[in-house]
Amino acid sequence: MKSDLAWVRQGQRGIRMVAELHRMGYQLLRIMPYYYPLGWRLAIDSAEHFSLRNGAVIPKDMSSAAPVISSGGVFWEDARSDTARALAEEFVLRFPSVAARGLGRDWCYAGWLSELLGYLEGGDWLPVTEWEYMKGEPEDIPFLPIWDASGSNIEAEGHLWVPAERARRFPLPPAPPCSS
Repeated sequence: MKSDLAWVRQGQRGIRMVAELHRMGYQLLRIMPYYYPLGWRLAIDSAEHFSLRNGAVIPKDMSSAAPVISSGGVFWEDARSDTARALAEEFVLRFPSVAARGLGRDWCYAGWLSELLGYLEGGDWLPVTEWEYMKGEPEDIPFLPIWDASGSNIEAEGHLWVPAERARRFPLPPAPPCSS
């Protein structure tokens, strides 16, 4: 089912772009999807910058300069209608040092990302590892929350927010790198 919401389709296309990068030999690239006050975002970087506790999170102390795609203007203005494959090729040109760090094999992460993409095709869904006023640290979440664009995804616990009881949950990716 293809989403009717442009920002969800764009976010899912960003994740598909990384799957295309994996097919091109950049399997050491990973995603960190998160919600920032103005919209959903996707940071992309090499496995070396991701947490060993939660393979979907770049720890704050890594202060990586990971390229970020946002739902407000998801892709570069001159590539707004590009396919996931064309975006992957453009990513390599625009971020050569990140791409170079991403060269290599990581079959279990690439497989996990492929499974996640199949799951996301079921609705207006995007994964999220962090949000404003989140209770705890992103590295401590035991699953990958999948937010529904049309639903309530978090609930208050005191003055902080936790995933809603009804929120979709997807298994975390393997710790980096999981194979060579």
